[in-house]
Amino acid sequence: MSSFLGYVSRFLYVHKQGLKIINKIKMKKNITLLLIFVTSLTYSQVIVSKKLSEPANKIVQKLSKRSQIWISGEWVEKGKNYVWKKGYWTNKKPGYVFEQGNWEKFKDGWIWKAGNWRKIDLEKWHTVYS
Repeated sequence: MSSFLGYVSRFLYVHKQGLKIINKIKMKKNITLLLIFVTSLTYSQVIVSKKLSEPANKIVQKLSKRSQIWISGEWVEKGKNYVWKKGYWTNKKPGYVFEQGNWEKFKDGWIWKAGNWRKIDLEKWHTVYS
């Protein structure tokens, strides 16, 4: 009888520990879902009815160094508006090319897709930048 009670006691202990683990997993899942929801509320893109044109006082690239490339100016979000960020020189990144930003049609308007660095094959990179 005592071995049976010992078995039952161990079973209940293990079962209780298993429930604790399951509850922790459920809690982590709920927290993750909550964070995703809150992030989606706070991160929204600015939509404009017409594409914005580049400012008239746009900087045009001048003298360059072989180790650098020109990143053209682009629109950046500031609050609920877009502001123009001037172009600049930056060092080349071996194995990466910079894709300029552009306007994309989105629902009832336009959004600016920021420029970014895209990874490419190093041999192709040497062809582009040599």
